[in-house]
Amino acid sequence: MFRSFAIALEIAVLVVILQLPFVQYLLSDVQATVSEWMTDIAQREEREQLADISANMQGQIQAMRPYQQEYIATILSSRLQLMQFYHNYCANDDHNPYVYGATLHLFCQEIERSPLSHHDNNGTQLTAVK
Repeated sequence: MFRSFAIALEIAVLVVILQLPFVQYLLSDVQATVSEWMTDIAQREEREQLADISANMQGQIQAMRPYQQEYIATILSSRLQLMQFYHNYCANDDHNPYVYGATLHLFCQEIERSPLSHHDNNGTQLTAVK
């Protein structure tokens, strides 16, 4: 009887403590930190693949003007940006004022060779083949 009363009292004290504003603040801060870590871990492979594309195109990127280099850096900042670029300027042959001609063709080929352009998280094909 005393044991069950002690357990019920401990649970009640724990509930009261967990509802204190300071504890809520502390737990939300911990949750935010852990969430950031998990996001970084999940996006690590994507960042490495984007860095590979950048490294493979480094010669062409260095030959570009500064505003073109900034544009390419923006494209290579995320998979979403890269896939939007590929869809607009590689698959649909839209006119790009920053990257064009042989440089655009090489950039499109590099994107096609990248694992980023081939499959999403479920393994389905993302790119349109010309």
